[in-house]
Amino acid sequence: MSALAIILVGLALCLAGSLSVRLAVLAAGFGVAWTLAEAFDADTGTAVLIGLGGAVLAAVLTLLVARLLFFVGGLCLGAVIGARLFVLVQGGSADVLLAVIVVPAVAFVCALLARRFERPFLVWATALGGAALVLSGVGRLWAGVAGELWRPTSSAGVVLVLALWIALAVAGRVAQGRWVRSGPRDG
Repeated sequence: MSALAIILVGLALCLAGSLSVRLAVLAAGFGVAWTLAEAFDADTGTAVLIGLGGAVLAAVLTLLVARLLFFVGGLCLGAVIGARLFVLVQGGSADVLLAVIVVPAVAFVCALLARRFERPFLVWATALGGAALVLSGVGRLWAGVAGELWRPTSSAGVVLVLALWIALAVAGRVAQGRWVRSGPRDG
């Protein structure tokens, strides 16, 4: 059930995340918390609760720092991307030190990029973050068939996941490009 929820959140983020920065921040907050909970082998209920807590924390952060919305949005989306990179790099053994280095570093770089480039960067970041969540969810939901999408066990598996991640992100960017041109969004 948790994997299906993350697939749906990921699809919304990947295909329409730039329509609403607030929705993107909620989805990203959920996504990063869920991804890290799953990486540390939390059970389904715990992962969903942690994901919801991450979404609430991200929402509270955006309310507190409304003037820095793009920075916080980039920070949250960067954390999703960083969490996914952590899962790909860690090679099957959850190393807390590696997570503490990789996730915040990618999150901070994405926050700076979002602050500088605003909406154009967030379109790409939501596409990348959403694609990461979709692949993670599919890998968790169908672990027997598509488990490599969650935690690749070989170099070829990592390359496959990266290729699928990029392809899905590009498709999400193209879909969002159609939405972005069509009308106003909240910010």
